Amino acid sequence: MLYTPTRTPSTHIHRLPARSEGALWIRHVATHEEIAQLAYFYWEAGGRHSGTELVDWLRAERELNCRR
Repeated sequence: MLYTPTRTPSTHIHRLPARSEGALWIRHVATHEEIAQLAYFYWEAGGRHSGTELVDWLRAERELNCRR
């Protein structure tokens, strides 16, 4: 099954109010939809070859969840 984008993929990092020991950061974990959108972009950019869906998905998941 092919995945199609519905909006631009993004990740978000939110900063909570500072505490005495420093600021607390919360990282947004990519949603299924965000991963699907980026994987679709990779699939299109790679020439739309069948059989690359898993590679594209894992690349998108790794990239979105490793951003800081």
